[in-house]
Amino acid sequence: MEQKEKTKKVKVRGTGTYDPETNKFGFEPFNEAPSTQTNVKTCVGGGKRWTTTGSDPSKMITLKSKESSPDQYADFAKQFEALTRDLKPKKPVALPDTQRVVDEDGLQCWLNEAKGELTFTGTVDLSKNCRNWQAETLRLVQLVVRRLPANERFNRVLNLIKNGGTK
Repeated sequence: MEQKEKTKKVKVRGTGTYDPETNKFGFEPFNEAPSTQTNVKTCVGGGKRWTTTGSDPSKMITLKSKESSPDQYADFAKQFEALTRDLKPKKPVALPDTQRVVDEDGLQCWLNEAKGELTFTGTVDLSKNCRNWQAETLRLVQLVVRRLPANERFNRVLNLIKNGGTK
């Protein structure tokens, strides 16, 4: 039995030259250079962190999210957290102006203390609740009314507003 030699295509960096007088094409490959990335870390979702080489090294991060993702911001935030877990800030990082105070059973409530605003979103799966979507929506509204009074942050903002602290 005769074995065939398999050839594999390999990409090579280099310079191609064309001489119009002799109608010849030439190629000079570059020597292999050391990698320009060191300390490469990757995470689930496609994010990557590395340190560049050279006279003035830099830390670099790339984050990746599918265009079809329902929450691209959350994808980026998870990757950023995973890639920077070992980096400690020199000063405390300022908290975001909105905080999620409820997250359960298709309901999310976000509280902006500075503006004294509450935003809530509810998700009703119509494929499961097509006949009783009204009852499911009512359940979400009741969940808002039951959960928020138990939240310390929400009560603090309400008291500030009642006492004229936030306008």
